[in-house]
Amino acid sequence: MPLLISNAILHSIGSREETTLFSNAELDMDSEICFEFVSKHVRRLLHNPGAKEATFSEGSAVYDKIKQYQKGELRFKEMSIQLCRSLAKIMWENEDIPSADFLITAFSNRNQDYLAMIKVNYGECFTHHITETENGAEAQIIKNTMVLPVTASKVDEACLIPYDPMVLHILEKPHMVGNEETLYFSKIFLECETEISKKEAAEKIMEIAEEVNTKHFSRNLEMEARLKCALIEETIDDGEEETLVLDNVAQRVFEENEEARSEFIGMAQQSGLPPILKLDKPFVQREFKIQRFKADNGIELKCPSELFQNPDAISITNHSDGTVTIILKNLRRVDLI
Repeated sequence: MPLLISNAILHSIGSREETTLFSNAELDMDSEICFEFVSKHVRRLLHNPGAKEATFSEGSAVYDKIKQYQKGELRFKEMSIQLCRSLAKIMWENEDIPSADFLITAFSNRNQDYLAMIKVNYGECFTHHITETENGAEAQIIKNTMVLPVTASKVDEACLIPYDPMVLHILEKPHMVGNEETLYFSKIFLECETEISKKEAAEKIMEIAEEVNTKHFSRNLEMEARLKCALIEETIDDGEEETLVLDNVAQRVFEENEEARSEFIGMAQQSGLPPILKLDKPFVQREFKIQRFKADNGIELKCPSELFQNPDAISITNHSDGTVTIILKNLRRVDLI
């Protein structure tokens, strides 16, 4: 089912109240330009592994406005202005937060209704400025600091809100609020509790495994490949969602080494990783299906992680002098690329 955008509006938030504009009209979604701009940002948000899941805290003003809109007590434009005003007040009081356009849209995708809020920070570009003088037209180069980025650019702050269940997907980065860096978008504006994103979880797992591997196995190459295979194979669908149990991964990777296994689980807990992670299979396969090596002499090797489980395909020998021998076996056809 195609993406159906029912409402969209764009407000402009400046660094001060007098430079902020609340639009009195929604975007014309019959316009190809408007539809392309909104739909590209929405689709990128729908499939972003860097987004964190979150739930609204009790008493969240944003949650209250959205529920009023759902019940028909607030029209879309009125709701959007109230939400934008709340964000603008935070930005006016904290100059480190950059000015931006604030896109709010209601849409449906695959029979699911959503609301999305996307803060599109202004960029800079050079352009020409034409002035008519007594001697004719004069062209000069100026810098425009209130330009929307191209649609291929990523956004720093955004949230996707499915109506049922209302589990938010948030993109954000910290900014100085008062005297400390704060994730203001989720904590102050949305007022919600966030979980770690898929991408952050994957990065943390690999960092922890690398540290354990270095300490207990002298950075064994097979161990890293074994970890990637375990992450793929241990991500399972329980009928409701796809999950990964870290203890199962540790059991498969570190096998008989009780100390390494315990250390891996302990470091995961200390880093804030939950024992059961929500990681869908396609994401895990994308992240871990390929193993890459680069030697100090410039040789680079890239191959599927699963091949390291097959001794008839690859063998790796770690020597006492610190060197490594890698043998590729049974290659029937080799092409130069």
